[in-house]
Amino acid sequence: MNASIASFMENKPLRNLALLAAVTAIALAAAIVAVVNDQSSVRANFVPHPLFDGLATRLDQVDRIVYTSSRGMAAEEVVTLVRDEAGVWGVASRSGYPANEELVRNVLLGAGNMEAYEPRTANPDWHRNLGLLKPEDIGSAIRVELFRGEDRLAGLLVGKVPERAVDVKGEGLIYVRRDGEDQTWLARGRLPVYKQAFDWLDTTFVDIPRADVARVTLWAGTDRPVVMERVSPEAADFEIVNLPAGRASRGGPVVNQAAGALLEASFDDVAPADTLDMPEDGPRVVVETFEGMKLSMHMGGQGGALWAKFTAEGESEEAALGAEELNARLSPWTYKLPQETSGQLTQTMDVLTREAGPADAMFGPVE
Repeated sequence: MNASIASFMENKPLRNLALLAAVTAIALAAAIVAVVNDQSSVRANFVPHPLFDGLATRLDQVDRIVYTSSRGMAAEEVVTLVRDEAGVWGVASRSGYPANEELVRNVLLGAGNMEAYEPRTANPDWHRNLGLLKPEDIGSAIRVELFRGEDRLAGLLVGKVPERAVDVKGEGLIYVRRDGEDQTWLARGRLPVYKQAFDWLDTTFVDIPRADVARVTLWAGTDRPVVMERVSPEAADFEIVNLPAGRASRGGPVVNQAAGALLEASFDDVAPADTLDMPEDGPRVVVETFEGMKLSMHMGGQGGALWAKFTAEGESEEAALGAEELNARLSPWTYKLPQETSGQLTQTMDVLTREAGPADAMFGPVE
């Protein structure tokens, strides 16, 4: 017998320790095999299924959608979308202002078609790890509820997106659990999860194509308006046509940005038109098209924020139809303008022009 082996056999403590290590290794290997076999069995036996049986066939009955999310110690943020008698979805906290139809459609289809793809933990102590602790408990889950009247058709808590964000077919994956149940799921599907009311608004605004605009007037109705015109629909640049004596334009890019600011704008918030009275001497902007439509915007506000109201009119039959459409969408409301937009639309002649110099005579007379 080898001397090393003989020494090992005679050392009883060392021999016992080695035997214990061998037994532990065998037991661990057996446990791993058992777990792998068990998980394989679960995966093999589990069949993905809709999270809400029959919901996909009842989506046309939904007339209210409620999103609830946590604001930490400031309680919960609740966004409610409601469908009116005409079938139009609106945001309740914004007096029913039209909601983004595509987002609403994605909510309905997303909830109706979402599948339980793989089961996860049913232990409430692990809900936080999956982002599924409910918002009332200052959790990060977003609760999505679909109602028909007072009857709740579905309630879902939406959590984290896993590292494996899509399945083998490219479908989105997310952790969810049905509201009121502890069982969690890795679900297959997609669902918009915006937390703020503004994110759900239809942000379609002054959608007049730039190519149609003939004239934009800042500070309309005052003794120092800024009138910017294009000579034809093909003209690339707006030009200031009422330059004061001794002044020159700061150039096409500057003027174009001011003239197109309203056409390219969105809005930061919205309220019913009767919420705010505009001062008579407030800034006014008038946009006129080559077809004879005129859109007037009257601004006012306080605290550095400008709000705007709109009225439209048309000279020709086609222009009148366009004005009617704009009035239907814009006139019931007053809009909070982004700071950059309001800054562009309140520029004065002094800002958009400069003192004329000798070089300006090369490009035309300066009065």
